[in-house]
This record gives sequence, structure tokens and C-alpha cells, in this order.
Amino acid sequence: MTTDSTDAAVVEATGLRKEFGEAVAVDDVSFTLAPGESLAVVGESGSGKTTLARMLVGLETPTAGTLTVCGRPRTASRVSSAERRRRAREIQIVFQDPYSSLDKLQRVGDVVETSLDLHFPLTPADRKRRALELLEAVGLSERHAGMLPRQLSGGQRQRVAIARAIAVEPRVLVLDEAVAALDVSIQAQILNLLADIRDRQEISYVFISHDLAVVHQISDTAVVMRGGRVVEQGPTRDLLATPREAYTRQLRAAVPRPGWKPQRRPA
Repeated sequence: MTTDSTDAAVVEATGLRKEFGEAVAVDDVSFTLAPGESLAVVGESGSGKTTLARMLVGLETPTAGTLTVCGRPRTASRVSSAERRRRAREIQIVFQDPYSSLDKLQRVGDVVETSLDLHFPLTPADRKRRALELLEAVGLSERHAGMLPRQLSGGQRQRVAIARAIAVEPRVLVLDEAVAALDVSIQAQILNLLADIRDRQEISYVFISHDLAVVHQISDTAVVMRGGRVVEQGPTRDLLATPREAYTRQLRAAVPRPGWKPQRRPA
């Protein structure tokens, strides 16, 4: 049932399950995401968190369970191109590797303009102006608009991917390990950028990560996954301060403390 209430959850997942043959990647996962909330989905590689992200944006179809985005059920049936565009206006994704998700032959300004052209009836001049505004909003300039992705740093390419995603003004942005491939200083810049975007507009985040230090900075609530199942969930501050489950404590213990130095293995 569709609802216009601004208090209604923008994402509701109930009993989500995803099977690949005999393998179960996601098993009985449920959560809600409120307007403007940032939810972290945490777990090691193979925990099912990326499969969950792909189900949220429609790249994978749940084997069982229900998924509602912006008050509308996401069904497994084929949808029209108009419905695909409408769904894209509701939820977007930013992947871990921005280089592979960007057209290597398309200049940065055109990447953003293409996204705008799919969703808004703008004149070419207005579309270009809006694309430059979006690039500026993520810390890039008109000079960058004429560049190819290979001419940018990893952090700059991720900024382009974020600009492309927010161009359609989605209600929900899924970030799948979006800072994992970046060095620590660039990670901080991207996380601050995402915080600024959330301050400027009501957008909800689903932040997929294995890094509890990042999760602590970006999320309000967290879901911890292991082996496709949720083992713990709750407010991020409480979950990290006093985790109930041994697995969450293990993840927390793996976060380097101030003064930590890597130990060199003996030859």
C-alpha cells in the first residue's frame, strides 16, 4: 500500500532470502530505514551484505521475503522502462570501484548529464548547468567536467559516481563499500561529503561496510551480518559500545586503536 506519510519507512525488508542454487547468501533478513536515516550493514566478506545491497536496488531478485521501497512493493515481475526509471528515482547505488562503474570513454560532465537526461525534461543548456552544479556540490569543478575517468584520482572518480547518483534526487542511496578502496585521508573526505549531502537534503543511506571505524562515523543504526543472517542490530553507538554478540566484539576488536603499528612478519 502506498503512503504519503513523511514518517513512513522508506525501505522495509521482511524475511529477505536469496539462494544461488544450493547456496544461501541471505537468510531471513529484516530491517526498516526511516527518512533521513543512515543504516550500516556490517560484516566480513561473504556475510551476504553485498547481495542484500543488490536486492535493494533490483540487481538481484529475492528468493523469498518482501521488500518495499518508498511505500511500493518491489515485485519480481518484469517492469516497464517507465517503472524502472521511477524506481531509479527512489533508490540509487554507488559501488566500491568507481572506475569500473563509469564509462571510460565518457567525459565526467557527460556522465552526470546522461543521468539527468534520463529523468528530467531539461534543455541542453539547463542540463549542462545542473551537471556542473552537481559536480561542484561534490567538490569538483568545471575543469573536471571535461576529463575522462582515467584522468581522475580514485577519490575524484568516487565523487563523480556520487554526483551521478544524487543527480536523480533519490530518496535512498546505497553505498556498497564505497570508501573501501580509498586511502584513509580520501575516505575521510568522502565521508564528510556524504554527511554534508545528508545535511542539505533528506536522503537516507544504506552503507555497506566491513569497517566499524567508518560505520561509527557515517551511520545512526547498524545491522551486523554473518553467514547471510543478522546476528545483531540496533543504534550504532550502543552496538559498538556494548556489543552483545561475540562476532560483533570480534569485528570491533579488529579496528586499529590509536598508536597501533603493523607488525612485520618474520622472514
